[in-house]
Amino acid sequence: MILEHKLQLAAAVFTAAVTVGVGGLLMFDRDFHSYAVSRGQVRDEEAYSIMGFLRDSTEETVIAGKPVETNRMKGHDFAMELPVETDFSGIKYETDVMARTFTFMVPGIESNYFSDYTIAGKSDGITDMRYASRGGYGTIEIVFDKVREVKHVIDGHYLYLDFVSPHDVYDKVVVLDAGHGGQDPGAMSASGVLEKDINLAIMLKVKDLLEADTAHNIGVYCTRTEDTFPSLQERAALANESACDLFLSVHNNSTASGRTSSINGTAVMYRTGDETGASKAFAECVHSHLLAALGSTDKGLVAGDEIYIVRTSEHPVALAEIGFMTNAEELQKLSDDGYQEKAAQAMYDAIMETLGY
Repeated sequence: MILEHKLQLAAAVFTAAVTVGVGGLLMFDRDFHSYAVSRGQVRDEEAYSIMGFLRDSTEETVIAGKPVETNRMKGHDFAMELPVETDFSGIKYETDVMARTFTFMVPGIESNYFSDYTIAGKSDGITDMRYASRGGYGTIEIVFDKVREVKHVIDGHYLYLDFVSPHDVYDKVVVLDAGHGGQDPGAMSASGVLEKDINLAIMLKVKDLLEADTAHNIGVYCTRTEDTFPSLQERAALANESACDLFLSVHNNSTASGRTSSINGTAVMYRTGDETGASKAFAECVHSHLLAALGSTDKGLVAGDEIYIVRTSEHPVALAEIGFMTNAEELQKLSDDGYQEKAAQAMYDAIMETLGY
């Protein structure tokens, strides 16, 4: 069941950094860092921003007696000099598209790293850069202003990064959304089964099917993979910023009163404001495959423009209401792993058909 929520979020922001200008070369200022270390303001176990230790420069700069030039970038967006003893095979990389972050963990890099080595990059699109030392790894987290993929390459004793759009990496991009989550349970059955949990279980199965398809180069982004609650704005932003080819949201329905009822069946919402008709075509495909796979009652295609993530999607969107949580028989099916697999397979097939595969 769709519930639009207006959430007021309070955030306390501690700023110890100076944001660098757009488009320049960023260099680490070892004097700032040395001062912070001497004052005991930097602890290895705590993440801290290193944006304040970076400065704009398009000219050759001498740091610790070393000339640092723009050509050190070798055409990349980011360059990090690594100690020769670094275990390059041990570097770990993680991307969190919802948080707009890319994290890389380098074994053996401690807080004194910046006193002896240089780190440089273009500031375009970077809102923060944070460092922490944990478990023998130096962890650097880069925060972007929009969805980015990161390509990485090691050349000599340098790690180079390039920040690119999703379609520079994938042929197609699909965004999957499990409705509700966290403090928002969605519909609730009389027996206490929560819609948010069933939504997530089914969506993760769709994700697994897409990621297992190695024959096609499809990027799969999820608004959540755990019991969290991204805001409606954050969900829509992921789809829009990634310029996804398809946006599928997984939900389950209930009666308006929330009471147990004989009402059952599958409905799929689409954006009527999509003048291309792509949203309706995608929703029809999802609807058709779900009905065939589940044998559920046809509750039809439904205009979903009153729903925020449907209304604001700039790309083909379908919101599937797979069944009714308030129907005892249908709830039993929705709680069954095999039934969830059927629903996931149906939506996977609809995605592939719509993408033309």
